[in-house]
Amino acid sequence: MGSETNELAASMQQWQSLSTQAEAGELEIPEGVAFQCDEVCAAYIRHLGDMARKTEYLVDVEAFGTLDSARQLGEKFERIAFSGDRSLRVVLMQHIEVIELMRSVFKRYFDEAEYADQRTLQSIGEIAEGLGK
Repeated sequence: MGSETNELAASMQQWQSLSTQAEAGELEIPEGVAFQCDEVCAAYIRHLGDMARKTEYLVDVEAFGTLDSARQLGEKFERIAFSGDRSLRVVLMQHIEVIELMRSVFKRYFDEAEYADQRTLQSIGEIAEGLGK
């Protein structure tokens, strides 16, 4: 599990760096690419969120029986799937965090593009106003 944690941290760090570059105007993403990436990210977040919600129902502890060993085995599987610190649910939620960070990079582009569009419209309005005088 340690290597997965390192990979997750490395991925978070990489996207944080890209987010910083995007904020500083050092990263340029073509409009169509940013839009498509954002759509894919949103769909993947919905998918992972649905999977994370379902982890609660993966294991029925009582279905393992009444023996102590059976109950302990059921509880172990329940911790692996849902309630443990390193459960499948936790890992899915961590992946969602990375994808949300990815979306923040794309969102910066949309925010900047909208701001540029508003400035352009304002400039056109000022020019048109000047021509009307």
